[in-house]
Amino acid sequence: MAIRLTTGLLSLTLLGTSGCLSPRGYLFTYTTLPYELPFDSVAHKASKKCVVDITQIKEPFSRASFSVVWTSRAVVEAAARAGMTELRYADIETLSVFNGTYQRQRLVFYGE
Repeated sequence: MAIRLTTGLLSLTLLGTSGCLSPRGYLFTYTTLPYELPFDSVAHKASKKCVVDITQIKEPFSRASFSVVWTSRAVVEAAARAGMTELRYADIETLSVFNGTYQRQRLVFYGE
């Protein structure tokens, strides 16, 4: 009985660490998660938002780990264009294609 329990726990641990139980697809993944700001804001209502894109392309075939990263604009510039003076909270949206070969992270800031 102890051997079965140990084998079961070891199998579950290996599945969890290998990514089999995580909510990530190898062909396509789109997630939205709350992004932690350096201060704790009590109010989570905001009338304005701005978006900053961070895009990355990786070379998937060799083990050289070549990648290119670029962003659309700075956070301060995006907030100024949206007329924001105070950040309340933020979300991070991640789009991953072919297991991270193409990955776009979009920071969405909300505020007044």
